[in-house]
Amino acid sequence: MKITKPVKIIGIIALSVLLLAVLVNVAINVIIKNQVPKILEDKNDTAYNLVYNDINFSIFSNSLSIENVELTPKKDTDIKKDIDFFGKIGRVSVSGVNFYELIKNKNLKAFTISIVDPDITVLKPAVRDTLKSASKLSSIIDIDKISVKNAHLKMMTTGNDTLLHEVFNFNAEVNGIHMGEYTAKKDIPFTYTDYHFKIDSLYSLVNDLQIIKSKEIEIDKDNISVTNFRMLPYKTSKEFKQNSTETNTRILVDVPKLTLKNTDWGYHNSDLFVKIETISIDSINVNILDQKEQTVLQQVQKDAEKVIKPLIPFQLDINEIDIKKSTFNSLGILNVNNVNIKIKKISNKVKKHLLIDEFQLNNPQFVHVPKKNPTKKTNQRSKLNDLIIINKVSVNNADYTLKDKLNKYNKLTVSNFNLTLNDIKADDQSVLENVPFKYKNPHLSTGKIKYDTGKDYVIDAGGIVLKEYNASVKSFKMTPKMSRKQHAAKLKYAQDYYNLSADIINFNDYNWGFTAQNDFFIKFKEVALNNLNAHIYRDITVPLNPKENHLYSYRLRNVDFPFEVQTLKIKNSKLTYEEDTATTTQPGKLTFVNFNLTALNIYSGYKRNSGPKTQILVNTKFMQQGDLVASWQFDIMDKSEKFNINGELKNFPAPAMNPFLKPYLKVQATGTIDRMSFNFSGNNNTATGQYAMDFKNLKMTLFNKENKKRKLLTAAANMVVRSDTDGFKKVDIKPVDRTIEKSFFNYLWSCIMQGLKQTVI
Repeated sequence: MKITKPVKIIGIIALSVLLLAVLVNVAINVIIKNQVPKILEDKNDTAYNLVYNDINFSIFSNSLSIENVELTPKKDTDIKKDIDFFGKIGRVSVSGVNFYELIKNKNLKAFTISIVDPDITVLKPAVRDTLKSASKLSSIIDIDKISVKNAHLKMMTTGNDTLLHEVFNFNAEVNGIHMGEYTAKKDIPFTYTDYHFKIDSLYSLVNDLQIIKSKEIEIDKDNISVTNFRMLPYKTSKEFKQNSTETNTRILVDVPKLTLKNTDWGYHNSDLFVKIETISIDSINVNILDQKEQTVLQQVQKDAEKVIKPLIPFQLDINEIDIKKSTFNSLGILNVNNVNIKIKKISNKVKKHLLIDEFQLNNPQFVHVPKKNPTKKTNQRSKLNDLIIINKVSVNNADYTLKDKLNKYNKLTVSNFNLTLNDIKADDQSVLENVPFKYKNPHLSTGKIKYDTGKDYVIDAGGIVLKEYNASVKSFKMTPKMSRKQHAAKLKYAQDYYNLSADIINFNDYNWGFTAQNDFFIKFKEVALNNLNAHIYRDITVPLNPKENHLYSYRLRNVDFPFEVQTLKIKNSKLTYEEDTATTTQPGKLTFVNFNLTALNIYSGYKRNSGPKTQILVNTKFMQQGDLVASWQFDIMDKSEKFNINGELKNFPAPAMNPFLKPYLKVQATGTIDRMSFNFSGNNNTATGQYAMDFKNLKMTLFNKENKKRKLLTAAANMVVRSDTDGFKKVDIKPVDRTIEKSFFNYLWSCIMQGLKQTVI
């Protein structure tokens, strides 16, 4: 084929242009290789030397590449003061560079910059530099994309002898970068349009006790994800306990997966702000390994006293935090298992408040093992320097277990525990109080409760419901753990044996808190027990305790904290008292059915000089047949223990007393007591008063140990005992001396027996 002249001309021109391009490319490479070192030497006013193996430019792709770059401190530079970082880079590639702007005006404009295999070490400066940089290397930077591949980054202490932080296989891509005179004045000295970071693993020294490690971390403009995050102890338990440290707690934290979605951050008027739509954590395992009391260095303490920082020193907004199936372990003392945590709408305004709309603990399992030797409480309190407001806190469907001190058995179990608090506030003032926050409208409800008191009793309840000023306990039971014989066999001194139950116990209009002297107090307007069934048994063959059995006024006066019950009510109840002797075939029994009691002004004498008199009113069926009313008064603050008790029994058949008289006294009665009344006054030592009876056809039958009738003694007794009173017979009883080892009710019984003797004989 014959080549025409125009084609030849075009070919020659094309070859000429290509040759010219090659020549220009070679020329530029020569210029760059000769001039760039001179520019660096002349214009490099930093503390580093920049060296490289090779530098190449391609006019065809308008790109520049630098191989094996090394950044090292300049000679005679003080590394502790001036050097921030040094290291090596396998390759730096730049495409789309405007070399005219770069060489003449030091303005870097390019399409892409790629940094491959950097290995950089950053040194923590001994003194933070507060002066703005005035480097001449560049005035304006405009880059479409910067990418970093397979980077290895370290931060060391000033002397380059201790590793502080390390990042492995760091990969990054940042798009639309611009830096200029305007941006240089900003907190972030450049702008960008998008970014993406990925890290294979990370190591970080948090303080002198803890380090952080994690596997893969991925960050883009909207989301952050972290895999296998762990906070680990940096020092051994021995080192921790023997040396002063910045904190007083060694902990272990394990988070398999952490995700932050729809994130945004930046600066507004020089203040950092962070916004996050959701934080999702698949689980957290937190273990407090060690704690000690005196741990902080004196200088650290002084610094802390000078500057009290806010809890979160920047503006933070988070729509929701969701943490699932997590575990918290505090030195084996309090373990929280399988808890799901949800926190809604967090808003932190620096120096204003930290506001949380709702904080939920869902399905937690609490296991509490009390310390054998709890540490002493200190009076040192720290300021909060913040206002924390939580609109609602809720604990939902929790199970709580309290172990004994040896962690061998369950002392207390509470199922289906639910708690809600509203309008919680904590500030500088509240954190100094015993309850370090204020709240409104508490609401608590539980399922079944079981409390093991120790060797003797188990307490059960069907549940508790608590509202702001009222609480109720349903299906209450106090059950003995052993039989009557087992209980009596273990006793050194006589002690009652109880079996109690109540359908419901109501605590109405109560108030609690701490006095100005820091004493805990609790006050009830009314406590009401409905359908109480109290069964009390005593084996009187067990010797009495030689110590004084104090009266109730003494016991209340010496309670060591302030409490008060304005009204105590026992409604529609039953009381049974049984007493056993060595000679009885069955216990003597006293019963009170349809038992109703109202007691007014029950309180402790703690730090009191006076108080209202206590009044107790009883209305009941005695031995299921007689109508008994009684009134009992005493003054808690009267140290002579003065009291008055009076009452009346009507329409009582004497045989109704036989379940008590026959087993206990070997006596059986017949006849009718139409009316019996008493009015006794006394003190801790002696009682006296009036007793009166109206009875008919009263006869006594006496029995021996074999439960056989003693005819002669029966006849003699009936000759002595009056069978009829011929009206309402009144007597002034002879003084009755109290046996101080015995109870008040024994004292009362002795007074009644004295009146009975003076009436029937």
